[in-house]
Amino acid sequence: MAQSNAVQSFVCALTGLSPIADPVVTPSGYVCSRRLLLTKLAENGGIDPFDGSGTRQLDESALVELNTASGGVGVVANLPRPPMATSLPNLLEIIHHEFEAVLLELYDTRMALEEARRELSSALYQNDAAVRVVARLALERDEARGKLEDFLVNVGTFTGKVASSTLSVALVEPQKRGRDNVEGVKAAAEGGDESSLTVKKARVFDEGKSNTNEFMRIPSSELAAMNDTWVILTKERRSIAKIKRTDDDNAWNESLLVNLAKGAEKKVNLGKSSARAGVLCMMSLKSGCGGEDDIEEYVITGGHDKTAIIYSVTAGKIVATLSGALGDVVTVHGMAFPDEGIMWVVTGSVDGNVRLYSVSLDGKDSPSSLLGSAELTRGTPTNVVIHPSSTVTKVRLLVASSEGMIELYIWDTGAYHMKLLTRLEQQNSGGGDSDGKVTKYTAGCMHPDGFIYIAGTADGSLIVWDLKTQAVAGTLLGVGRQDGCQINCMCISENGYHVATSTSSTIGDSSIQIWDLRKLKSIAVIAPSFQDVGRVVSLAFDPTATYLAYSGEFSTRVCVVKDWDRIVCTLSPSKTSGAKKKGNAGGLNGGIVWGGRGFSPKEGGKQGKVWLATGCDGERPVRFWGVE
Repeated sequence: MAQSNAVQSFVCALTGLSPIADPVVTPSGYVCSRRLLLTKLAENGGIDPFDGSGTRQLDESALVELNTASGGVGVVANLPRPPMATSLPNLLEIIHHEFEAVLLELYDTRMALEEARRELSSALYQNDAAVRVVARLALERDEARGKLEDFLVNVGTFTGKVASSTLSVALVEPQKRGRDNVEGVKAAAEGGDESSLTVKKARVFDEGKSNTNEFMRIPSSELAAMNDTWVILTKERRSIAKIKRTDDDNAWNESLLVNLAKGAEKKVNLGKSSARAGVLCMMSLKSGCGGEDDIEEYVITGGHDKTAIIYSVTAGKIVATLSGALGDVVTVHGMAFPDEGIMWVVTGSVDGNVRLYSVSLDGKDSPSSLLGSAELTRGTPTNVVIHPSSTVTKVRLLVASSEGMIELYIWDTGAYHMKLLTRLEQQNSGGGDSDGKVTKYTAGCMHPDGFIYIAGTADGSLIVWDLKTQAVAGTLLGVGRQDGCQINCMCISENGYHVATSTSSTIGDSSIQIWDLRKLKSIAVIAPSFQDVGRVVSLAFDPTATYLAYSGEFSTRVCVVKDWDRIVCTLSPSKTSGAKKKGNAGGLNGGIVWGGRGFSPKEGGKQGKVWLATGCDGERPVRFWGVE
């Protein structure tokens, strides 16, 4: 058989070129240049580059040298014929083919990148979902632990209620109290030792059982903290009450108020525009101390949009919107801690819940967060207040319920709920039509010292609670009370001497009664003109207890304390677009607050600056006088 003289040609699997002098074959059947293959093996640690698993070892001894000679004599493989790059058209064709190859390789790379991105996105989504599930389960676990803790703590009380046949509360009426009781309330109003309140305690009679009730007592540790705060606040209040003002000081202060009426009002719309218009409650708050530049002033409002809005008067913008309520927010209160850069805000809504929020003042954390909530035992909150003994780690809340209860809640750092400590309740024990009826609370306020809480009722009287003894210290009856004249709003002066209340009759007329806590009686009645002021919706004493501002549907007036009929200024709002929505015949809700540095009595009032802000149900904007 004739031998073929054709010379074979091989292509290197690594370079794509023909091995010139050293062709070898790997055990996997690939032809390579020995030199290049050994260099590759030195780089990858002796792993066969053609093994898909990347585990098979390969060394030089396993390589098979190729011999292309037919007669056993080694010859060098011929080089492939060089490309025909001898003309410009051939060069362009070669470049075109290379360009197409690069494009195809780029397409494959892009497809691989997109696939990697999809896989990464899916993995991140699954990880985020897993983290959320774990967080939710942890939150539910902590809430369940909190409820279990409350149940274990209160199980004795609940068991006693089920086992007992009757449970009645007997409270002594003020007409049956002794002279010592009256003198004790007067001493508290004048800044004396509130331990002198020697009123009879509310007695709980459990037939055949012990005469105790856990929720009727404030724990001694909480009372001690309140008492420490009371000592400090009493000294500060006395110093304010002792300040004497000259006629020049009073004239300058009144000129500041008159200038408010001369200036233009500033209207700020707070809340959701899609919700029903109306400002139902309002309070002002200062953060910082020292000069005017170091003080940040805020206004907190609540309304029909089921949120509470925190508005910075200094910066002229909304700081935070507190949501979560399932009904109208009807009462708000706050306390700032400028050194820690936080503010506590508590809200009460018609869904029967109170909610505590943390608001950041320095902008380092999220604007606001819900710390905890609690559902009242009965009724809806009519007034909420943060007790002045509260700190950055522990908050004490007092809530007045529409069903005639005063409840004390606490919240500690790290807790997910608010714990009920004390529930104070009074029931009418006299004969007649009022026998056994629960007293309805419609408003409330706390004495500046923090140990007296005053609740306004649906029959126009005031119930004075002493928190130190957890008993009713007295009941103040209004002058000329009529059926249906409930107390809609009330406030107490900073010196703790006077309480102002507003009542509205069934026909819409409003009157303001001034009570003297030192004399335990009503000392004045203000009857604003319905055509000029309208129904009174809010009251507020200024921080110096010198002036009383009351706001109605149509205007706001400022009168002088102890000279109640003398009007210093009248603030008439501009007309708003659209008709005002009328409220109930019993009265509207609203708010009025004082702000500014104040009258600066220690400096003769020469550096004073004040402003007023009002809001009313049925109107969307909050109106500022004295704010640029």
